[in-house]
Amino acid sequence: TQLVAGLNRLARNLWWTWDQEAQELFQELSPRSWQNLYHNGVAILHEVSEYELRVRLQEPDFAEHVRHVLKDFDDYLHDQHTWGRQHASALQKNPVAYFSAEFGFHETLPIAAGGLGILAGDHAKSASDLDLGFVGISLFYREGYFQQAIDANNWQTEFYSQLRPKNLPLEPVLDAQGEPLVCTVEIGMSAARFHAWRAKVGRVPVYLLDANRPENEQHFRDLTLRVYGGDSTTRIMQEILLGMGGVRLLRSLGLLPSTFHMNEGHAAFLVFELIREKMAAGKTFAEALAATKSECVFTTHTPVEAGHDRFSPDLMEYALQRFRAHARVPFADLMKLGRVKPANEHEAFCMTVLALKC
Repeated sequence: TQLVAGLNRLARNLWWTWDQEAQELFQELSPRSWQNLYHNGVAILHEVSEYELRVRLQEPDFAEHVRHVLKDFDDYLHDQHTWGRQHASALQKNPVAYFSAEFGFHETLPIAAGGLGILAGDHAKSASDLDLGFVGISLFYREGYFQQAIDANNWQTEFYSQLRPKNLPLEPVLDAQGEPLVCTVEIGMSAARFHAWRAKVGRVPVYLLDANRPENEQHFRDLTLRVYGGDSTTRIMQEILLGMGGVRLLRSLGLLPSTFHMNEGHAAFLVFELIREKMAAGKTFAEALAATKSECVFTTHTPVEAGHDRFSPDLMEYALQRFRAHARVPFADLMKLGRVKPANEHEAFCMTVLALKC
């Protein structure tokens, strides 16, 4: 029973995706499922019956392999003599919150489009290896990123598959009553509600926001449909959900990050939420902006034209209507933060400029 419980715990932590012996263990358990189910440890444990698993665990060699991997896993998770504990102990209490529109971990969780996501995934793994206080924030795209195939005419075609959380290394984020923790973010004239999934990446959690809730309008539900899907309106709404919604989720979890790291400009709306919080506590806009700058870090991965999200003044005014009413910030002041030439009222709002200035 202990070994069965241990295997289920192991499958739900992405640590196994970078440990060769752990991967071999799942492959050994069901070679065909390993091949057909995108090398997915959770799905394999669902495919193999409990009786079959117990029979396999009667085999001395396999049982010894399982014990050896589980010991390595537990040693990794519970090591007290880590770099992070010795040199960055303050981050255990006040972690770095690392926001990215994509995280590339493994083919079982296709919520990344390319290099930016791989970078974010490597950041999470490195933070785990060092045992840094680190929390990742992203979106759970239920159709993920497309897969490619070659059709009968030798053309590339792409197709999407529905991701099912129960078959993935994810767990729902629950409140004190054991119900899904639900948060709200204002977008346009409405409010979108969202819950979240927790991916365990070794020692660190990455939270994936999910707006696919029955009470939401369909266009809000589809904000977490596909990586970088849709037009500018969809994109600005996705980025409000990621940035502002991500901060609200952290607060609901009782987390007080010391640093907010924006990996690319997609998450930069988080600064608006931090400014709103500080103004609600009595600070002026200028004071709130200065205090927000002191806790934000920005790195850009794609400093080419296509990598800079730009939104028209009209779209900004529409998307931030209710937020502005709550935050009591003049629209002109917000727009200046996203412009190279703040006085130019015709210049589009650039997320990269916002991230740089904040």
